Amino acid sequence: MKNIFLSFVFALLSLVSFGQNYVDLARFHYSNTPQNNFDSIGGSTNVEDFGLDVTLPIQLNDSNAILTGFNIDQVKTQFHPMDNFRTVSTVNIKLGYNKKHGEKWSGTYMFLPKIASDFKNITSKDFQFGALILMKYSKKENVKYNVGAYYNSELFGPFVVPLLGIYYKSKNEKFEANLTLPIWADVNYKLNNFMKVGANFAAFVRSYHLGNDNAYVVKKSNDLFGYLQFNLTKSVLLQTKTGYSIGRSYKVYDDNDKADFGFSAFRFGDERTVLNPTFKDGLIFKVRLIYRFHIEK
Repeated sequence: MKNIFLSFVFALLSLVSFGQNYVDLARFHYSNTPQNNFDSIGGSTNVEDFGLDVTLPIQLNDSNAILTGFNIDQVKTQFHPMDNFRTVSTVNIKLGYNKKHGEKWSGTYMFLPKIASDFKNITSKDFQFGALILMKYSKKENVKYNVGAYYNSELFGPFVVPLLGIYYKSKNEKFEANLTLPIWADVNYKLNNFMKVGANFAAFVRSYHLGNDNAYVVKKSNDLFGYLQFNLTKSVLLQTKTGYSIGRSYKVYDDNDKADFGFSAFRFGDERTVLNPTFKDGLIFKVRLIYRFHIEK
């Protein structure tokens, strides 16, 4: 699992309702870590991350909708203890189509272009292109399944991940589980009208071009969180999360050093040389602010 993340996953989960009676139209997050020691060399660094995810769906009729929006994410850290802090960012456009194919089946089809870069010297290497197909099956009102696949032109090579998921909500509407494996899992329990307690897992892989260095960096991590969610209003939610990162790394490679193909957790023809030391796993503290639109049934 440690080599899996899709940069689109949060965009996907906010765009597509797996049976929930809500859609998250805007989400802001900020996270920080304590000092993380480098594995094979002295020194330490922290990792600061913030982002904004906005969704703008356009409902055409009961069976068809256009999906639009954008996602901005920025990470600040050191790739080497002797280096200055570096900032890399992602600007991701979300453009797609959701169609209801029948009583039980619906499909989501997405085009996900993005710039992933340090924005020092923009070239064609800073652009990546992704695509998603996700089919959803409604077994019951409170049980939904989904299956699909995602492709992205990562800087280390073509990357494909199959997706399999389930959404479940208990009949008393207190327990909720939303899984899209192998990249995302969230379970939560409603304590009262003001508060929920939950756990969340997300597996990250993102690549960013370093324009002045003729290199790219690959961010990898599996983040496991426990959280409290506070309903400030019906539509405005605050999550406070404490978690731990497993298999975290920010590895730098030469621009021309590639793998042949990536399929989920596997890399084929991967003989790349890492140009920097990596730092150890550790704690993460995160806060999220969510604007949620409730769908009336």
